[in-house]
Amino acid sequence: MPDDMARPLIRDRGEAGGSRHLEASVSDSPVIGILGTGDFSRSLARRLVSSGYQVVVGSRNPKRSEALFPEEAEVTSQVEAASQAALVFVAVFPEHHSTLLELKPSLAGKTLVDVSNGLRINHDGPSNAEQLADMFPESDVVKGFNTISAWALQRGPRDASRQIFLCSNSSNAKSSVMQLCRRMGFVPVDMGLLSSSLEIENLPLSLFPSWRIPVLCTLFLFILFYLYNFLRDVLQPYVTAGTNVFYKMPIETVNVTLPSVALVMLALVYLPGLCAAFFQLWSGTKYNRFPNWLDRWLARRKQFGLCSFLCAALHAIYSLSLPMRKSAHFKLLLAVRQMKEGDEMWVEEEVWRMELYVSAGIMALGLLSLLAVTSLPSVANSVNWREFTFIQSTVGYCALSMATVHTLLYGWGRAFDPAQYRFLLPPTFVLVLVLPCVALLGRLALCVPCVALRLQQIRRGWEKTRHIRFRLPEDDCRNGLEDASNV
Repeated sequence: MPDDMARPLIRDRGEAGGSRHLEASVSDSPVIGILGTGDFSRSLARRLVSSGYQVVVGSRNPKRSEALFPEEAEVTSQVEAASQAALVFVAVFPEHHSTLLELKPSLAGKTLVDVSNGLRINHDGPSNAEQLADMFPESDVVKGFNTISAWALQRGPRDASRQIFLCSNSSNAKSSVMQLCRRMGFVPVDMGLLSSSLEIENLPLSLFPSWRIPVLCTLFLFILFYLYNFLRDVLQPYVTAGTNVFYKMPIETVNVTLPSVALVMLALVYLPGLCAAFFQLWSGTKYNRFPNWLDRWLARRKQFGLCSFLCAALHAIYSLSLPMRKSAHFKLLLAVRQMKEGDEMWVEEEVWRMELYVSAGIMALGLLSLLAVTSLPSVANSVNWREFTFIQSTVGYCALSMATVHTLLYGWGRAFDPAQYRFLLPPTFVLVLVLPCVALLGRLALCVPCVALRLQQIRRGWEKTRHIRFRLPEDDCRNGLEDASNV
């Protein structure tokens, strides 16, 4: 089977290549016009031709642009293209929309699809599509196709997102564009009126909007714990005893910092859910809005969890690289030389501590990997809601518990050793355990039967300010409501 990449982008036209008229075999197909000859226009023309449409391209210089398009498409002047087509793609930059005003008579009563994007996010408006609608009041403007790339159009929906967001004030024009999308193999998403075009135009310009706070939080925690570990493990020996251990900075200090960040970020995944539950218990209803900060926190739990998984995976890789360092070889040889005859090398307590905390860490990383895989849309769509919540909640708390046990076993009895409080600062693992312990204790508090029952009643509609006698559904109870006469 020949390689697709070996095929020429422009096929040989042969002796009849100079003719740009549409073939008679497709004369009954709808005629789609494209104004503009850029990369997006060429990919769009190819996709439309392969979908069975007649395509006419309007160019300011047809002869120069003729060789760039497939031979099935007709390249002509902008006026002629606007006159032939009933649906026209406006594939020119928004700052050049005013050059199309001379086409207003030819475009009257036709559907214009604006595919443009701005240079920066626009919060104030008006959008490019709204400005185009003001320029051509007799045409029906549809905003769409701006969220997919020229490559996605050329390759089709196989290698890219299938969704195309559309909005327009004309339902008929929007329906015709939606039909065109389906014929091209894409899935149209109706976003309503043209006033939604500003939101659609900002979509391709947004740089991970839901990731900004989790990533910044991860970086902040990493810098904070790194400086804290540097102060205790590197700077303190140098200041007090003149010992130079700055070689620890690239690997050892980073390796102690990464699990600290991972555990705190994992605790931050489950703390907002606990806050929401206690807020509902305090207010006695589920109909009060959460505070804005809690809403934003709840919406970013997935990103917090994936950042935690990244730090945990890096910690595992760094830990595996510890024995390969040159400094580790020298320290091992030095310990062997300094060992006196009769010294006991096997310390039972240290052996058990190492075995237990490494095993707990592996279990925590495995559970965290399961959470990360389940958060993928393709996997999440293949499980039902109960399975998804079981993995993300029950398995998630198991992962948090195992990570907390891993940290406790790592610390062992060193939390009570005064020598570990360098510069009067507690060991890092003591600080790290605060938020995970709060999350686990909060979860245990919600598992108390009386608290769990009240929370379940609230989430099924019970309100303490209304006189409803409510209990959970039973065989002799109709949907849990016994008497609502006082409401």
